[in-house]
Amino acid sequence: MEWMDIYDLRGNLTGKIAKRGMILPKDTFFLCTHVILENMDGMFLIQKRSVFKSTRPGEWDITAGAVDAGETSLDGAIRETREEVGLDLPRQKMQFLFRDCRKSCFHDVWYVRIPFSLQDCTMQESEVAELKLVTAKELSELVKKMPHRSEHYKQSLTAFLDNKIKM
Repeated sequence: MEWMDIYDLRGNLTGKIAKRGMILPKDTFFLCTHVILENMDGMFLIQKRSVFKSTRPGEWDITAGAVDAGETSLDGAIRETREEVGLDLPRQKMQFLFRDCRKSCFHDVWYVRIPFSLQDCTMQESEVAELKLVTAKELSELVKKMPHRSEHYKQSLTAFLDNKIKM
């Protein structure tokens, strides 16, 4: 059973917690985190969701997950990455990109560029079926096609990736 902090409309902690998946009262939110992982070759890690996942099984996605009660967004990003793909992220290199809000959840998007290859990764089989490295352009195209992401999310992340392509 996972417990999560509840946030108000402005993104402030309310001091309350709830079980993950619980329907929250109006104008209250859970917090999730997403991590854009780039290696030193300019390739981005994506993961195919396990076929056993209740939502979007077998779909390609970004490393992401729920922020546990008592964790910060950054703590959640680092923990989820370690759990799902086995990479330890350096806190000091993590860059906050943006916050998105969809339904009853805030989504904080983080970026980090570190040296890693697919061989350095260890998949959490209950979450991840496959890993792949893609270019910024390929990741941008994938994000644009995600029906579960808001337009704000798609535009913000593709703008970031487009800037990486121009570099």
